[in-house]
Amino acid sequence: MAFTEIASASVRQAIEDASDSNGFVPFDQFVEIALYNPDFGYYQTDRKRVGRDRSTDFFTASSMKQAFGPILLEASIDLLKQSGIAPSEAKWIEIGAEPEAALLDGIKNPFLDTQTIRIGEELNLDGPLVVFSNELFDAQPFHSVIHKNGSWRERGIEIDPQGIRFAERETISPVIQPVVDALPQVAPEGYTVDLPLEASNLLEKICQEPWNGAFIAFDYGKTWKALSYDTHQGTARAYRNHRQAPNLLDAIGEQDLTCHICWDWLETALERNHFDSNTLESQESFVLKRAPNFVSEAFAAGPGFGNQAKNQLRQLIHPSLMGQQFQALSGIRTRF
Repeated sequence: MAFTEIASASVRQAIEDASDSNGFVPFDQFVEIALYNPDFGYYQTDRKRVGRDRSTDFFTASSMKQAFGPILLEASIDLLKQSGIAPSEAKWIEIGAEPEAALLDGIKNPFLDTQTIRIGEELNLDGPLVVFSNELFDAQPFHSVIHKNGSWRERGIEIDPQGIRFAERETISPVIQPVVDALPQVAPEGYTVDLPLEASNLLEKICQEPWNGAFIAFDYGKTWKALSYDTHQGTARAYRNHRQAPNLLDAIGEQDLTCHICWDWLETALERNHFDSNTLESQESFVLKRAPNFVSEAFAAGPGFGNQAKNQLRQLIHPSLMGQQFQALSGIRTRF
């Protein structure tokens, strides 16, 4: 496999510092460097990443604020009431919003307060809350394994003077060994599984904070069964300028790296931390079921899409657009 050149001396130094004596870096550590290195990490640099213009790399449901904001407002109020909490007693906390892009900014709401926690900031979650995130969990580092010569091997990269390239080792990191043990022992040669363990760890940290109320997370993911049997080439992807980039190892710090999260793991984390009424559903189903008043009002004028909010609603729920590509996980906790 050909090497990918490293253009930046600081990037090379960071990878070399993380490598072992053989020049090997586990893939989760490489993703951590690419996304969160304080000097050049993709999510650390001061640049606009989310939006519809050509200077951005992707857009999310939060980019359609005129519709998505009122939808989440209605859904949050309903879930809070189910948990026995009045909205006026609870704070709205959004985790992972881009700078100057908090969903409820400028939207009238009944909450005690609205706050944003950026990626990497301390959580400090306490008391009655709505904890919301949109595409937060897929932005975490992830491990990767590949089935070769009858066994699973840990994927990573190797670095040498020519650059970096994919590599694997027979030794499995202890942190992922239990997960690897749960994979099928017989698999096609080259079958790859990207393991979003850090996404699950992040949810555990969120749940272990002393708060109660409603949890809502929008993201894209698959079941453990689908990851184990139906995704031969894994789910890791790189995005730049609204296109999937062909090389995960190129343009380190300048392109997004992501993989599908495992919904089973996140659901288990909620159950383990005393959340009830946990529901995983498509984005389409969540919007139609959890925000019926907004949907009714949006279409009250007729079947056309004559205003921005109505057009955004269509994109959010249409099965061939975002309605079935994204899922929503929600739950309530009445006690900590």
